[in-house]
Amino acid sequence: MVDWPTKPPGADVLWPTIPSNPLDSMNEDQLLLLWQDKKNAIERAKVEEMDLRKYIVKREFPKPTEGMNNKDLGNGYVLKAAIKYNYNLADNDTVENTLEKLSKLGNAGSAIADRLVSWKPSFLLQEYRTLQEDKEKGSQFAVQALDVINQMLTITEGAPTLEIKAPKDKKR
Repeated sequence: MVDWPTKPPGADVLWPTIPSNPLDSMNEDQLLLLWQDKKNAIERAKVEEMDLRKYIVKREFPKPTEGMNNKDLGNGYVLKAAIKYNYNLADNDTVENTLEKLSKLGNAGSAIADRLVSWKPSFLLQEYRTLQEDKEKGSQFAVQALDVINQMLTITEGAPTLEIKAPKDKKR
């Protein structure tokens, strides 16, 4: 690393600058190609790692049980595999109809139906955006509604996404 002396006054044009980040010296194409290469490498590695993980679990735990499965490897080492299943419900109408049928099986069915499904609220962004648009147009109701809604809402910045989309091939 070079220790440059203090820049003299008026030396803005000829005074050498050192990029603070090595990526600063790359042009846009080089930078985007480097990012795409790294992204592709990560995706390949993720797929390969998942395939290998699934193979090892199948081979080492031929009859796994849901939850934590352990295999002694010797010398105090233990191979641990967490076996998980995803339980997804059908649409709300189907769930409500099914719970109603379950309730009709008697007191036990009703008790199970009450405990089997919890209803989690989800935020509908389109409705919120409509209120924001109405506020911009001068709607006093939208202003009041957003003031109330913002008391229960926290908005944080998510991770950005980036994609380089190749042009579509022209048909010949």
